[in-house]
Formats: sequence, structure tokens, C-alpha cells
Amino acid sequence: MYKSLVALAILSVASAPVLAQTAPAPAQSQAKPPMVKKRICEVVDEDSYSRLGNRKICRTIEVPATQTSGQNNQQTPAPAPNERG
Repeated sequence: MYKSLVALAILSVASAPVLAQTAPAPAQSQAKPPMVKKRICEVVDEDSYSRLGNRKICRTIEVPATQTSGQNNQQTPAPAPNERG
């Protein structure tokens, strides 16, 4: 019985530092701005003497979303056509 108490005491002393350790906190990254996917196209002229040498290359990139007020984002209406008659 004495041996079991000694073994229990040694085990509890040895396990105390293991239980006291805390997991490392995850790295707190700064809040990322919302990203928007934007399609960029360009025409590559491989042969300037041939109309078949042109190629259109498009790719998608992610850019930070810009926050604009609603008034700047609206389109201006087209002018009314002049009616003669």
C-alpha cells in the first residue's frame, strides 16, 4: 500500500507541469479588408503584320474592395434626344 501511495504522489508531481502548460494562442492577424475578384483583359499583338496574330489574354485578380458612398457610384442619365418635328 505504501508503494502505491508513493507511485501516486510521484505521478501527480510529474504530471502537474504538463497540465499547467497552456496551448500557444493562435497568432492574431489583422482583419483583412474584403477582397473583390476583378477580371483584367489585354490584347497581345504577336505579329503586327497579321490580323490573326492578336490574342486576348484575360486573368482574374483579387483587389481590396473600395468603400464609396452611394452617390458617387450612380451613373448619370443620358441626355434626352432632341425631337424635331
